[in-house]
Amino acid sequence: MRFIFAIFAFIIATALIGAGVAQRTVFLPPSTVVSSVTLDGDEAYALIDSSALTAHTGKQTIVLTGSDTVFAAYGRTADVEAWLDGSEYASIGYDADSGELTSTTVPANPDAADNVASGSANPADSDLWLEQFTADDAMYRTLALPAGYSMIVASDGTQPAPTQIRLSWPIPNATPWVGPLIVGGVAFLLAGLVLLVLGLLHMRRSQRPRRKPPTLPKGKRFSSSRTNAIESGVKRSRRSIAPAIAVPVALASLLALGGCSADYWPQAATPATDAATAPATPDASSTDAAATPDPDAPVAVDDADNAPTPAVTEAQLEAIVANISSVTAEADAASNKDQLADRFTGPALELRSATYAIRAGYPEYPAPQAIPSGPLQVVLPQATDSWPKSVFTIVQGDDTSVPPVALMLVQETPRSNYKVYYEITLEPDTSLPPVAAASVGTTRLPLDTKLLTMTPDQLKTAYADILSVGDASQYIDQIDATGDTLRTQVGVDYKNAKKSGIGSSATIDFAQVAGTGQSIALATSDSGALVAVDLRESETAKPIESGATVSAEGAVKALSGITETAKGVEATYGYQLLFYIPPFGDPGKAELLGFSQGLVQAKELP
Repeated sequence: MRFIFAIFAFIIATALIGAGVAQRTVFLPPSTVVSSVTLDGDEAYALIDSSALTAHTGKQTIVLTGSDTVFAAYGRTADVEAWLDGSEYASIGYDADSGELTSTTVPANPDAADNVASGSANPADSDLWLEQFTADDAMYRTLALPAGYSMIVASDGTQPAPTQIRLSWPIPNATPWVGPLIVGGVAFLLAGLVLLVLGLLHMRRSQRPRRKPPTLPKGKRFSSSRTNAIESGVKRSRRSIAPAIAVPVALASLLALGGCSADYWPQAATPATDAATAPATPDASSTDAAATPDPDAPVAVDDADNAPTPAVTEAQLEAIVANISSVTAEADAASNKDQLADRFTGPALELRSATYAIRAGYPEYPAPQAIPSGPLQVVLPQATDSWPKSVFTIVQGDDTSVPPVALMLVQETPRSNYKVYYEITLEPDTSLPPVAAASVGTTRLPLDTKLLTMTPDQLKTAYADILSVGDASQYIDQIDATGDTLRTQVGVDYKNAKKSGIGSSATIDFAQVAGTGQSIALATSDSGALVAVDLRESETAKPIESGATVSAEGAVKALSGITETAKGVEATYGYQLLFYIPPFGDPGKAELLGFSQGLVQAKELP
């Protein structure tokens, strides 16, 4: 009976273990769901919409082939669509009925021609992308993008985009009964082995003599050596069973250990998490060069309330400022203003370009302050879904003895880069007002807003008057003089001293000149505003006696190319200023937070 029970145990063990192994092999369900689409090959761009990327839960694996160069990047859906506006592209969606990707050609928007003309056709290195990737021939990339983020796919913007697009998502294929089946099979296997051993032992005992052996005659007995030989033979026979037991037990143990994975066992129910709102960390694994994952993982964008989103994320701005720092360093080293054009505009470009020209003929002139690559002390993006967009940031370099630099960046169109419009060195011991978090952003205020103690337009006029006439200005009590070193450098006392030192054969006059830069006002958390303005002052020296001449020196001589003239010289100085204006009803005064100033023009009078 023991052998019969052992056979049944072996049969059950084989069935259970076989069923468990089969669930992880021949009966294992697929681990991914795959959808693909083939493009016609006419479009230079393709947009993989957020609805396609999030058609299934879990990370998305994107495979792109069909072009010599493969470029892909992701960003907020509104930003990707804005970049593509004005160009024809293929919009990739998802058909829930067929389970396949779809392609729809979106024609170029004729009203967005300015957008296309303002930037490169190649989407690489756009400031709108949170992360971008480039590969040759094929790209394999795994990401975890939540709702509200889409991908742009291209080659170089002129050649057709990759024609083969495949998306796949992981699907649960856990087999929770594999562990119990294998363990149960091992248990029956061990039981069968025990029954088999017991049966063998019982059979051996049953084959021994059942009656008392006859009395041996007296005389020579069995020798001890023969007795030992018999005993040793018995022992050897008993130990021969061990290998037969060890092999199945070892096999059973391996099978049991193989069922230790969590997918092989029933799991307790866990609280559900909302994958749409959980932070998603881009997981980049590809055949091309790996890119550094974005430290600020994207989170789902909720457009239900149509609230405007901040112009950039903190991670985007860090990359933008790092690029600006690199471009500036190269341009400064070569004194090449053409290298600045991609990252500078407005008053910042004019002042830095003039400084290059001056230093070429007058090396003693102070070099422009370098722009550190980081870290960013303040990140204040404008919250808007339209262009142009403004971003304010303060960058402090590793050398804390050098004052931090405040940058006001402007992006005119989706395809243009963010450019430095104002570059302002902060005053020592400057205390900034509280500002909104980078993830919230702020509002750009109109220049005639009545929500402040004085409008930004009034501020510009008031400070220009204070620089001209000092305490005699009607605005002297509206702007705080504490810590204002610009008044000391170029204020009324400086002007009077320069007038008195020119002599009797010539005159020198100062006047306000209309600045070319636009004022930018961004709201602060206390309902005040950070305001950047551009002021200009002219300094005109001309002879008043017949035969007298005026000599140009230093920076004026280097920029104008004039050594001596009987007509006179006009020099124009530019001031980039950063103010804080308190909210309406606040007893405080407007305060100068920082400035940058220098000669921007010099010419001979007509």
